[in-house]
Amino acid sequence: MPLRGGGDGSLLPLLGEEASEAAAAVPFQARLPIPRVLSDAHIEIPIREAEAQIFPGRKTKLWTYGGSFPGPTIRRPAGQRTKVTFHHELPASAGELSVHLHGGHNRSRFDGQPGGLTKSQPLSYFCRIPRGLSSRESGNDLLISPGGRKTYAYDLVEDGRPERAAFQWYHDHRLDRTAPHSWRGLAGMWIVDDEFDASLPLPSGKRDIPLMIADRTFDRRNQLTDPFSGQQPPADGIAGRRILVNGAYMPHHEVDARRYRLRILNVSQFRSYNLHLSNGASMVQIGSDSGLMPKPIRRQQILIGPGERVEVIVDFAAAMGETVELRSGRHGGRNPAGARSYVGALMQFRVCLGRPPDRTRIPRRLRPLPTWAAEAKRRAGRKPDHSWEISVGGFFRTTWLINGRTFNPARAEAFPVLGTTETWEFVNRTSVAHVMHIHHNDWYLLSRDGKPPPPWEDCLKETFFVFPGERILIAGHFVDHPGKFVVHCHMFDHEDHGLMSQFEVVKR
Repeated sequence: MPLRGGGDGSLLPLLGEEASEAAAAVPFQARLPIPRVLSDAHIEIPIREAEAQIFPGRKTKLWTYGGSFPGPTIRRPAGQRTKVTFHHELPASAGELSVHLHGGHNRSRFDGQPGGLTKSQPLSYFCRIPRGLSSRESGNDLLISPGGRKTYAYDLVEDGRPERAAFQWYHDHRLDRTAPHSWRGLAGMWIVDDEFDASLPLPSGKRDIPLMIADRTFDRRNQLTDPFSGQQPPADGIAGRRILVNGAYMPHHEVDARRYRLRILNVSQFRSYNLHLSNGASMVQIGSDSGLMPKPIRRQQILIGPGERVEVIVDFAAAMGETVELRSGRHGGRNPAGARSYVGALMQFRVCLGRPPDRTRIPRRLRPLPTWAAEAKRRAGRKPDHSWEISVGGFFRTTWLINGRTFNPARAEAFPVLGTTETWEFVNRTSVAHVMHIHHNDWYLLSRDGKPPPPWEDCLKETFFVFPGERILIAGHFVDHPGKFVVHCHMFDHEDHGLMSQFEVVKR
């Protein structure tokens, strides 16, 4: 579909194209789908084409994990090794795939490396990748070829102990193609449970609801458009016109007049969402990307960028017999071109009559920070161990850059030592906001422009907004797994257009 650059850096349809979308869709008509849950120690998931009834009329063709969008939710106990075998059953034209468990503490070979140039993908238009790299140097030996399969082993262990319970997700991470592969449907949710989280009096079972928010654009036949040609930084962020929650267009969900735990994930290419409830009620944030926070935070609005997660408790008791919409509003902070928040409804909750007993409550304290984060906070004033500077440039084609370079799978920019804690800074030299995601670890935000983080960021995370001209300082603790890991913008179009680099964890 033809696109033009919006004034905020997003891409918008040209005039006259709006009528070609799924105009018959009615908000709040579809029920909220809850993806099926897989919990076995060894799981097999085919990656294949499928059709979904997103709008009235024709079904939408998608690329899927297991035949649905989102893919099945994988839910496993922390500390218990989990193997997932993915079968590449897409057409050969899809090329190689690579699955990344976003938020997992994974070994390098199971982390979803992007890979390099191959016969099916002989060129990179935005990354300067040397020719002649061996399969191992480029990471091509870790990819899944068409017709092939790969088993990923996830230990769910960190520093000798079970991982923290957290809301994670999995998606394709192939070089230059992460954005179109995600757009077509390759995303699924993953929940890690542990005894500590389960011991708290929080809502559970059917009152623990994972929500994946995505924006997409469709043509008059209800098929996804292909907006990926002609893009160039810095105006390369795709904003879809229709909002899907768990793969349904602005769905509804029936709830009791009790507390619910909502796990919210943004898988949009580019958009952020400034979440709030239509009745003005507050949400109590209990978790972030990396699981439970040290203490709950009562909030009226919550900004969530691509790749970020937030866990909230919503009490529907005061809305008995009413409807409540989860909405997104404008964000008035440092959020210019590059992170445009959607404005409008996302989904509707229909609160049933009657008030059944609710024995849940929100503890005053949740999960304390690990000792390494507290130690890093005490020495936050020291010079950072490494700096990642984001800029835009290029000779023949404009690209995003980190430290003046595009991605090269054979090169690492930083070499943290296993068993140590380092502080890193990210500096945004562009006029566009970015959402930086660092693989391998949970991270602790020490400061924004030298100031302490707000209460809702005083916790572990691994995906961070970095606004134009801003400098953030984070700390990470490197344990268990040596090897190469990537750092990149989670605005998928930015990642595909060069905004990705790499570090290598080394042994002493």
